[in-house]
Amino acid sequence: MGGGREFAISLDGVRDKNVMQLKKLNTVLFPVRYNDKYYADALASGDFTKLVTLLLSNSAYYSDIFVGSIACRLEKKEGGAIRVYIMTLGVLAPYRGLGIGE
Repeated sequence: MGGGREFAISLDGVRDKNVMQLKKLNTVLFPVRYNDKYYADALASGDFTKLVTLLLSNSAYYSDIFVGSIACRLEKKEGGAIRVYIMTLGVLAPYRGLGIGE
């Protein structure tokens, strides 16, 4: 980004109106093609699947562009323990190195 621009990172839940954005990001970011069940699970996952938006302080142009995504699921382990498993985490190439995936 450079040029002294300030930015903020926003996480947006996956909903019917933006699930196509998740599909497009996954197509660009990952060599795997996910099926309809994956996206149905993403919609049902609540807080465990997010789209990442980069908001630039001096440009409204980027405010509606998703630049990454994270998808997680809950796994039950033996003995009743529950852990969060990160299935996918990706950021578009031009936005890498900005700390978005941290």
